[in-house]
Amino acid sequence: MCLVFVAFATWAVRTSDLHTPDAWKTVLLANIGTISAIHYFRRQVGQGRRSRSRSPSPSS
Repeated sequence: MCLVFVAFATWAVRTSDLHTPDAWKTVLLANIGTISAIHYFRRQVGQGRRSRSRSPSPSS
């Protein structure tokens, strides 16, 4: 999911005309979306680590 948002942000910036007065809106939305995706990804990875550390270890 994180890569999808990064790809979308890259596409949005590349296909828009950055010399228009409203270009900052495109860049801002792309950055916010990417940062949100990275934050979500980090949260999911953190939850995965916690759930693995709480699971009982198999005894030999």
